[in-house]
Amino acid sequence: MCAMIIVATFPAQSAPLILGEGEAVMGRFVQARYLRDFDKPILSEGEFFLLPKSALIWLTEIPFFSRMIIVEEGLSQGLKGAEVTRLSFKQFPGFKLLRDTLENSLSGNWAPLEEMAEAELLPVDGKYTLRFSPKTNGLTLPFAYLNFEIGDFLETVEIVKSNGDRDVITFSDQQVAPVAEVSAAVENSKEKQP
Repeated sequence: MCAMIIVATFPAQSAPLILGEGEAVMGRFVQARYLRDFDKPILSEGEFFLLPKSALIWLTEIPFFSRMIIVEEGLSQGLKGAEVTRLSFKQFPGFKLLRDTLENSLSGNWAPLEEMAEAELLPVDGKYTLRFSPKTNGLTLPFAYLNFEIGDFLETVEIVKSNGDRDVITFSDQQVAPVAEVSAAVENSKEKQP
């Protein structure tokens, strides 16, 4: 009698992309904000630009044009070319953690997030997930936890607040390019706004 054993091999799940030195990323986003007492989410969409160790820029196009620039020291938001909000991370250090978390996740730098959350990326259906609930040592955070879904790039982040409100940001059309090229795209995006 002869027995045949068939061994099936499946391709290994590829790791998320990590930006290299001198690289940046840009793409599109859709944000759905779910607030208690509202039947439907508030939707916004636009472009984002990540210049690692420099700036994360949200250019919202819908429902109205606005520009938010998040740098190491804080954030500023503008409408029609005028600054309407400025927030220093010295006043609100929990927002700096959110900024660093978004930069690390958009650039594919998952190791510091895994370390802070004391969790690892989990492979699920050809992608990865991570629940980010950092140990804060008394730091007040603008979120209770974050849920990430990752393919080659960060695809979705769910920002869940302690009151039950949540934002779901979906990223698409992500492109890695040299920092100079993404910086030029940022400058060109200014022409889009009224």
